[in-house]
Amino acid sequence: MRLTRILVAGGILAVFAFVTYSATLSRQDAAKRVGSARNLQQWGIALNLHLIDNENQLPEVGTTPIDESQKKAWFSALPPYISQTPLPEMPPGSRPRPGAASLWIDPATRAPKVWDPNVFYFNYAMNQALQPDPKLRSFRIFEVPSPGNVVFLVEVDGYSPAATPDKVAFRHGNTKPNSPEATAQVLFCDGHVQNLSRAVLVDDPKTRSAEAANDGPSWFEN
Repeated sequence: MRLTRILVAGGILAVFAFVTYSATLSRQDAAKRVGSARNLQQWGIALNLHLIDNENQLPEVGTTPIDESQKKAWFSALPPYISQTPLPEMPPGSRPRPGAASLWIDPATRAPKVWDPNVFYFNYAMNQALQPDPKLRSFRIFEVPSPGNVVFLVEVDGYSPAATPDKVAFRHGNTKPNSPEATAQVLFCDGHVQNLSRAVLVDDPKTRSAEAANDGPSWFEN
C-alpha cells in the first residue's frame, strides 16, 4: 500500500512538473513573440514615413552582398526613420547577431557559440515579390491591392534581405518549426503586424497569388 501511495505521489509530482515546465515555455515563447512583434511594428513606422517622403514608393528589396551602394534598399532606406544606423554602415563588431537585443533580431533566435563579427545577419527580410526584377523599380503602395493583406517583412533565418515563402522561419508556437501550427510574425504593407501559422502563410497555395490579397494574406506573386 505504501509503495502504491509513493508511486501515485510521484506520478502527481511528475505531471505537476511537466505542466509547470510547459507553462514556463509558453510564457517565454509569448514574451519572445511579443518582442519580435514590437521590432516589426518599428519597421512598420519606418515604412509609413518612407512612403510619405518618397511619393508612395516602397523601398527596394536589395541584394547580397550588402554594401553602401544600395541606398534605396529597405535595410538602408528605413533605419534612419527610427533612429537606427543603415545596415551597410555598421562596422564589424556592431552588426546584429542572435542573442543580442536589436530591431534586426528576433528574440527567439538562439545565440551561437561562435560568431563572425564581419557577417551581416538579420532575422527580417522584405517580400521579394514587391520588386520581382531587381533591375526595375519596386511597386508603389497604390499598385498593391489591399496592402493590409500583402506581406512586407517577415521573420527569416539567414543573410539575404529578400524573403520568399520557403525562407520564412517559424520559431514560435511551442511546436516544431516544420509543424503547420508553428507561427511567424509578419509585417504587412499597411504597417500592421500579425502572427500567422505555417498552414496559413505558406502551406495554403492561395497565399502565393496576387489575387489572394483581396481575401487574406498574400505574397503578391504573379
